[in-house]
Amino acid sequence: MINTLLHTPLFWAALTIGAFILGQQLYRRTGNNAFLPPILTGIILVVVTLELSGVPYATYMEGGTFLHTMLGPVVVMLAVPLYQYLHTMRKQWLRIVLAITLGSGTTVACAVAMAYFWIGNDAITTTMYTKSITTPVAVAITEQVGGISALASAFVIITGILGALMIPPLLRLTRMDDPQTTGLTLGICAHAIGTSRALELGPQQSAYAAMAMTLTATLHALVLPWAV
Repeated sequence: MINTLLHTPLFWAALTIGAFILGQQLYRRTGNNAFLPPILTGIILVVVTLELSGVPYATYMEGGTFLHTMLGPVVVMLAVPLYQYLHTMRKQWLRIVLAITLGSGTTVACAVAMAYFWIGNDAITTTMYTKSITTPVAVAITEQVGGISALASAFVIITGILGALMIPPLLRLTRMDDPQTTGLTLGICAHAIGTSRALELGPQQSAYAAMAMTLTATLHALVLPWAV
């Protein structure tokens, strides 16, 4: 019976949701500790379960596909906080365009350069192009440019966790931590995980992060396949 359950797609979908909820509870009980984001705890719990049960990744993804399909609509829902500050953003369109273009270009260039010189693997270097955009877009672009889609998801998650952890204190240290700058930086550099962090900081941060994440993903989707 247990073996049948382990090969049931809905079991793994439910387990993934349960692991995230447990991670969320741990995150709140530790005072929103940036070192313990729910997504990281959830990943660890799911990976440990897979290792102990011996279930292959392909079997897990039969259930994970249900959640993967919902990533797109969840990203679209971020338009709600964005709409509240749309009137302010219209007045700052040039600042926002420059921030997104230069910021996303710099993060990609630095990551690709390090991967090229330190690792020297073409597939990994190509995959690194998509490390600063949200997962569903990153996977789609990686498949187009000949990268490794599974590795792209890992790069995106690591980038998001590190960005959400490092960006707020770095901006405070440099005295550039106004809500708009914080939101833009989190959205550009740390995509959905950074936007989740911005939601905790305030409505203005979350609005600018959602907008920056969306426009960064759009820019990369248009430019990267052509550039690579």
